[in-house]
Amino acid sequence: MRDKLRKISIIALAVTTVIFSACDYTVKKSTSTTGELLAGVDEGISPVVQEEAAEFMRLNSDAKVKLSIKTSKEVIADLNNGAYKTIVVGRDLTKEEADIFTANKIEVRKSPFALDGIGVIVNPKNPLRKINFSELKRVFSGGQAEWKEMDGDNKDVYSGKIKVFIARKNASIHDVFKQKVLSGAEFGNNSTICSTSTQMMAEIKNNENAIGFISMVWITVSNDTLDESVKPLKVAAVDPQTGAVGDYVSLHQAYIANKTYPLVTEAFIMSTDFSMNLSVGFTSFMSSYDGQRIVLKSGLVPVTQPVKIIQLN
Repeated sequence: MRDKLRKISIIALAVTTVIFSACDYTVKKSTSTTGELLAGVDEGISPVVQEEAAEFMRLNSDAKVKLSIKTSKEVIADLNNGAYKTIVVGRDLTKEEADIFTANKIEVRKSPFALDGIGVIVNPKNPLRKINFSELKRVFSGGQAEWKEMDGDNKDVYSGKIKVFIARKNASIHDVFKQKVLSGAEFGNNSTICSTSTQMMAEIKNNENAIGFISMVWITVSNDTLDESVKPLKVAAVDPQTGAVGDYVSLHQAYIANKTYPLVTEAFIMSTDFSMNLSVGFTSFMSSYDGQRIVLKSGLVPVTQPVKIIQLN
C-alpha cells in the first residue's frame, strides 16, 4: 500500500484579539480576569489545559483557576448537574448527552479548542512501523493474540504474545477509538485497562510486546518533537465496503491539521455560564492567539487561529 507521505510542519499565522463590546471595557476586563473558577477537564487532554491555566494566572494575578480532572463522560455529567459551569473535553457531545441537556433545559455553548490525534503506540523495541484498521480491530477486539499474525508487510516481522492496553471506559479516546476502529464493537477481554494516560505511557514503555493508544498531547515534548520512550505507528484506514487499505500516515501535527491522519478528534470548551466573569476570561484566553500558541506547542492543532502547512524537503 502507499506509504509516501512526507513530513510537513505547521505554524500559527494571525493574531486574534478578543474585544469586549461593553462601554466600560475596564470594568468588563476586570470581572473576566479576577476571582476563582473551578473547571472540569478531560484527563486525556489535561496537560495542555493545565498549561493554559498556569499561563492565564501568570498574566492575571487576581485570577485563580482550579481544574478538576476526570474522564470526559464524568465532566460532561458534572456540567449537566451544575458541579461545573465550564469544562474542556476531547470530544463532542453524544446525541444521548445532548438530549439530556435539552430535556433539562440547559443551554450549552460549545467552542472548538483544538484538534487532537490518537496515537497507536508500541514499545520502541518493536520493529513494526505501521498498522491498518483491520489489524487494529483484530488486536483490540481480541481476535489476534500473536504479533506474527499481522497482514502483508507486517507478517512475521515480529513474534511474541501481544499485550493490549486500553484507555478506561468513559475516557474520550476510549469512545472515539471504539467508534472509529472497532465500529462500535467491544474491546477484547484480554485488554488491560489503564486508569490514566500516565499509566498507559508506563505500560508501553516497559513492555516490549505492548500496544495501546493515547492522545497526541501525552507523547509530545514540544510542537512536533515526540517522546521517544514510546513509538507511534503510522496508521491506515480501511474502506469498510471494499477492504482497500489507504495511505499509512504518521502521527504528526500537519496530518492532524489536514485530517489525513485517520484518528483525529476535536476538543471543545463547553460552558453553561454566559455572564461576564472569570469563566469567560479563561475560555477567551484559550481561544486567543496566546492560548492557541500553547495548543501548538503541546502537539495539538489550533482551531481558532489560522495555521499554515509548510512542505519540508
